[in-house]
Amino acid sequence: MAQLTEGSIKALYDDNKESNLYKNPVVQIVNIKAVPASNAMFSNQLTSSVEKAEVVRYSIVRLKEFVCNKLNNRRVVIIISLDVVNRDHGQRIGSPASLEAPAQNNTASSPTPATTSAAAEAAQPMFVQSSSSYSAPAGRQNAQLEASLFPIKALNPYQNKWTIKARVTQKSEIKHWHNARSDGKLFSVNLLDKSGEIKGTAFNDQVDRLYHILEEGKVYYISKARVSMAKKQFSTLDNEYELSFDNGTEIEVCSDEVTVPKMSFNFVKIADIDNHEKGSTIDVIGIVRDDNGIQEIVSKATGRPTKKREVVIVDDTQKQIRLTLWDRTAEQFDGSGSPVIAVKGARVGDFGGRSLSLSSTGQLKVNPDVPERNQLTQWYNMHGTSTTYATFSNGQAAGPVGVRSNPKITLQQAKTDNLGMSERPDYFIAKATVVYIRQENPAYPSCPTCMKKMVEDAGWRYLLTLSMEDATSQVFMNAFDEIGNQVLGTTANELMKLKENDLVAYQKAFTNALFKTYNVKVRAKSETYNATTRTKYQILEATPIDFVKESQELAAAVEKLVI
Repeated sequence: MAQLTEGSIKALYDDNKESNLYKNPVVQIVNIKAVPASNAMFSNQLTSSVEKAEVVRYSIVRLKEFVCNKLNNRRVVIIISLDVVNRDHGQRIGSPASLEAPAQNNTASSPTPATTSAAAEAAQPMFVQSSSSYSAPAGRQNAQLEASLFPIKALNPYQNKWTIKARVTQKSEIKHWHNARSDGKLFSVNLLDKSGEIKGTAFNDQVDRLYHILEEGKVYYISKARVSMAKKQFSTLDNEYELSFDNGTEIEVCSDEVTVPKMSFNFVKIADIDNHEKGSTIDVIGIVRDDNGIQEIVSKATGRPTKKREVVIVDDTQKQIRLTLWDRTAEQFDGSGSPVIAVKGARVGDFGGRSLSLSSTGQLKVNPDVPERNQLTQWYNMHGTSTTYATFSNGQAAGPVGVRSNPKITLQQAKTDNLGMSERPDYFIAKATVVYIRQENPAYPSCPTCMKKMVEDAGWRYLLTLSMEDATSQVFMNAFDEIGNQVLGTTANELMKLKENDLVAYQKAFTNALFKTYNVKVRAKSETYNATTRTKYQILEATPIDFVKESQELAAAVEKLVI
């Protein structure tokens, strides 16, 4: 028979943290009820244990992390983590008696979750404003605050009184929105303690009140914020809930920062990223092997210019992946000197097989203070500079530093390998020459904002069909606006004006673009129409031949053959 920790329930009820009975007690679960106002509850992290029957009635468990809270004049134990000592004990041990009288059957006394009506972060939420205006809790002793602390992992809408001690690991810029319903502004912070992370957001008046109080890297006591379901489209944190700061929210600077971690990562090895679905978010650490510099592009979503930077990172799995940085992060980042970077909340894409993109809610740390940095640096100094790295695009390897990181194949090889015929698109690089460009309907009228096709009062965007050849084969490829501008040397608007006003000049623009050779990055994907399946090729990038790099590639290829 399993030995229960006798007297531990009384120690939990009294919240006697000094008692030895309070530490990792072994208890028996005598009942499980799916109601919010129970005498004990699991945090959301353990709900699946009940759903999967890993914990059942009469199971014996050891409580590892838990919080004792007073809720509507009753003591509630919130279990954060536990170990199952005996799942199938099958019967009650002894005759335990209740420590408190049964609560009266009063529906109004049951805790109910706080809610907000915001459907998206871009829309203004409807707050239930506190009747009292905010004032900083002056004179509070840290000891009193520490005694009432709540771990972030245990926060949920059923707690009314809690205080967290958390570090601000990220603070966003102030963002503004405007729509038919309202105008407004917001900013958000990521908060971290030893148990987990949670996002906090302030809107409108609270932006003015809190933006200069909350500083990245500092630790705060925070209480009386609203807990609601997280809007996952705006957050990369592993938490079902988030905080909304309102008039009643109290925030106080904490001078004791030692006990609160500075960052929290759950790193995924680069070679294992292929196991994560497109659109998921991960943490990754790697060494910058290539920094392609900053570029300014026009966002397809907004039609506005935006900054981006593409870097290639590697790790000791001997695999590399492309990471795209945006806006302020792209401008401030410097990849020279092969630094170690830790990325939190990178979104997985399928460009080139697998790629990463750092959204505005993600974080990037250069040479972070984590053990993995030292391990990775030591490995890279000993082996990394001479390692051949594999890519995700087609399983081929990338050559040593100084040679193009992506391998090229011939057009015939792309056909022979049936690239594009699987469920996901394939990507490859080929050196090919433009031998023909179809002159009929080379562009379509588009909305200048969303870039979708329209009929009247529109700008023009390229949709070219090109015949590309190398020494082995010929392939028809499509190209959109950016590639069209590059290949034809003029914009689609200017070309369509020539078509109306000067047909000779229009035809000459196409003639001048022929018989030029590029290194083209191509997306291959099969499409079925009228029961016929064919592979469509789209040019994603077209780079004029750099004869120095071409010579290096040839020299490296010859060296491999000699070896």
